[in-house]
Amino acid sequence: MNKRRLITAAIASFVLVSTFSAGAYAATKINLIVNGKTTSADIQEIKGAPYVSLKDVGNLLGANVKYDSKTKTATITSKGNTTSPSTNDTVQSSRTKPASIGSTQSFTVDTALKKHTGQVSITQVIRGDEAWKLISQANTFNTPPKEGYEYILAKANVKIVSNKKNADAAVDIWKGDFVLVSSAGTDYDTLLAVLPDPGIDAKVYAGSSAEGWVAFQVKKDDLSPVISFARKYDGSGGVWFKTN
Repeated sequence: MNKRRLITAAIASFVLVSTFSAGAYAATKINLIVNGKTTSADIQEIKGAPYVSLKDVGNLLGANVKYDSKTKTATITSKGNTTSPSTNDTVQSSRTKPASIGSTQSFTVDTALKKHTGQVSITQVIRGDEAWKLISQANTFNTPPKEGYEYILAKANVKIVSNKKNADAAVDIWKGDFVLVSSAGTDYDTLLAVLPDPGIDAKVYAGSSAEGWVAFQVKKDDLSPVISFARKYDGSGGVWFKTN
């Protein structure tokens, strides 16, 4: 076979294989039906199983999907896991009955200096070596946890619904609003460290929200501490969340 015939045969083989592959792909297209409706989501078959992106899953099910590239964490929150303000009024969290991670709780602050309402949630909790890795990367002057302790990072979201003290003023949200309390009922010390971005400290007007990290040091053998938010000076009231 001369050189010209060899090239012609190779081209013919390529066209044949390409045509076969295209036909095979069309023949194996996967349809996705959700609640009786056919969707247009892009589905791929990998090792005999169908795969669809988390974003598409969230859209199809009416859920919120968030991805934190720093911690490589994807979070899916369905509408059913977000408690409405009216429900929170009857199912208020407490130190002995803390709310779950991902749930939303209503709160009211009513003092001589502050009078506002809002909603708060803890959307993510990272503990141990992974938390220390993120804290050490945030600032080289951050120190390792003390002996027998480890770090906890919690991502919080705070929304201000109304500012009754001054409707035109912003409400100060800062990490000191959050306190870690041990399983036995003792406050942990306030942490002095530079936290990963974003931090929770912000000025928030009614109708807006802030989301960011808060951090604590916790005893390694304290497996179920709780986080309080906006509690009173004597430690009562406020909103409480689990850490696991």
